[in-house]
Amino acid sequence: MNTTDTLDDLRQRILSGYPVLLLQTFEEQRWENEIAELALEMEYGLVTWSSAGGPKPAIDSQSLHDTASFLRSIPSYPEQHIFFLKDFHVPLRDPAINRLIRDLLPELAARQQVLLFVGPIDEIPAELEKDVSYLELPLPGADEVRAQLHRLLVEQRDQIPFEIDARAEDRIVKAVLGLTVAEARKAIARALIGREQFNDDVYVQLVSEKRHMVSGSDLLEFFDLDESIDDIGGLDGLKEWIKQRSEGFSTDARERGIANPKGVLLAGVQGCGKSLSAKAIARQLGFPLVRMDLGTLLEATRGSSEQNLRNVLKLMETIAPSVLWLEEIDKAFAGFDDEAGQDATMARILGRFLTWLQEHTAPVFVVATANNVSSLPPELLRRGRFDELFFVDLPNYHERLQIFSIHLERRGWRPDKFDLEDLSEQTEGFSGAEIETIVNSAIIESYSAGRVLSQVDLKDSRERTVPLSVTMEDEIFHLREWARTRCRPATPDVRVMQVLEEEERRGEVTELAAAPRPKWLELAEHGQLGIALVEYIRLKATVSWHELLADFGNYMQTEGEYGLVLRADPKIVVWTRMSRKFCDLISEYVAGKRIYLHPEPSDTYAGQNHPQLTVVDKPSDDKADKPGWCPTVLRLLPPISGSGKFGRLRRIRLTRR
Repeated sequence: MNTTDTLDDLRQRILSGYPVLLLQTFEEQRWENEIAELALEMEYGLVTWSSAGGPKPAIDSQSLHDTASFLRSIPSYPEQHIFFLKDFHVPLRDPAINRLIRDLLPELAARQQVLLFVGPIDEIPAELEKDVSYLELPLPGADEVRAQLHRLLVEQRDQIPFEIDARAEDRIVKAVLGLTVAEARKAIARALIGREQFNDDVYVQLVSEKRHMVSGSDLLEFFDLDESIDDIGGLDGLKEWIKQRSEGFSTDARERGIANPKGVLLAGVQGCGKSLSAKAIARQLGFPLVRMDLGTLLEATRGSSEQNLRNVLKLMETIAPSVLWLEEIDKAFAGFDDEAGQDATMARILGRFLTWLQEHTAPVFVVATANNVSSLPPELLRRGRFDELFFVDLPNYHERLQIFSIHLERRGWRPDKFDLEDLSEQTEGFSGAEIETIVNSAIIESYSAGRVLSQVDLKDSRERTVPLSVTMEDEIFHLREWARTRCRPATPDVRVMQVLEEEERRGEVTELAAAPRPKWLELAEHGQLGIALVEYIRLKATVSWHELLADFGNYMQTEGEYGLVLRADPKIVVWTRMSRKFCDLISEYVAGKRIYLHPEPSDTYAGQNHPQLTVVDKPSDDKADKPGWCPTVLRLLPPISGSGKFGRLRRIRLTRR
């Protein structure tokens, strides 16, 4: 559940008479603020308590630091109160405290009071297990992280001298999901403040902040995003596919009902760039790259191996969005079939892993590599476990040309000083790893001889290298035959590419295309009203209620007998005479921090129809005693001082006269 759903769940539990709730979280301050707003909405009192500060407010002038004394004082507080108790797992180790809580239960229910035990530990004494309900409070979602990014951009405008478009904003948000609000804000500030221009290094730095989340696991290995798509020579079909799938993780895609891409299996000849592709995929997505060796899961104790897998998969979902890299998966499941697969532990691991591949909904993109795919169990290759199976073959002439150029440039040598065309002709059947070896050997030998690297050095190095395609000719032939009808080639057919290039050359002079229509119009016409709302406000920057209702009235019913009020102060009216569906759409996007309400002078609505109520420039800290209208406009950036009471809205039905 996200934060909004969790708060709604808490509200229902409190109103239903749950006397004690255990809330597990590391974000004590964030949830204290959220529950304070919830208490205000419910018109409940709120008392916070810690062993260091005692109760605030205290029931009398004496501060009750003693836990037992505080618990005995709870019936003295008024009815309908929430008690926010910090790190209460420590006092719960005392049997006397547990007895006091059990004695309090009937009175808590009768007086509509609730104890919230808040902390990072979920330990509950056995005697309280049936009386305490457990909730794991979620980390901030994309909308909350986006709100922090917006606030940072407003507050640090002078320190961040560049613009961040919607797509870059989305990638920044995804890169820090899985962190707490405080961690995410610090990571974003560190990556953006003081930087002269925006580039991909921002995402690399943000993703590195998640390293500590897997540092305690012996089963996972975290990789920095050092390699990019440009570091891969060729494989244009795979590159294009990955660029398309990277869009599938965007907020835009999610709101259009597009499911998260699941992953890809890269099969092919050894040394042709499968592992490099896994690293480049993670950088293209802007997700942390974590490698799991299935062999390390196995333990002698019954059930331990399966528990290791569950722990690993749960951790990957915690830090999601992320890339899970399974290298040489064929070795883990080699020879596994119905007859030969006698290892019961491995069978259970495979079954659990296959189920997770099929059913998981968290944005975890799986990249598996394999050399001998014929040994993999057929159920692993079925569509639905992976989005696509790619075959990575030995590089062709054009790809070898790129690979030579990449490795020379990486080592500080200018490729135009060498005859790379001749080298590419002479390395037919060489893998990318073997070409890298040729370049490395030539550089080392020329350095040892005290001369500058030359074409002759590269040729001599090539002649000394025996490619894998010679030593394993039969195996590579059978691998190609297996993949021919089962896998998609990572390298497009050269003949097809030549035809496309020729068509592009012929079409150099074309008629001028018509000016593109606004994106929000196309989305609204196709029924994607939520994302259309965001794009509409993005286009106009500031939107009044009149123009919003008028423009969206062409695509949905916007007028009706409902209105919106502040949830924290229901007598403060935002707007009226709207349809129920439109009210719910606005409420959802305001609560999700996709759009924000900004108080606006009433002159903005001069001469136009608006709620005929007393104008309230700004809601006070106390609840209003009579109805009033607070003029507002909608924007994508939050108010500098925060949303406050404007962060959540409530739909009301207007009284008929």
